[in-house]
Amino acid sequence: MAHDEDKALAALNEESAADKLSLSQQLADAKKEIDELKMQIMWMERSYE
Repeated sequence: MAHDEDKALAALNEESAADKLSLSQQLADAKKEIDELKMQIMWMERSYE
């Protein structure tokens, strides 16, 4: 029984690590998109000056 619990715990740890990587990738992508949108806004503001 303990062996099965260890296997389940290991699987959860791997899944958690994958989720963290996925979240960090999503955060990096979101920051990149925000930077791109800021640049677009800057260009739009320049055209009105």
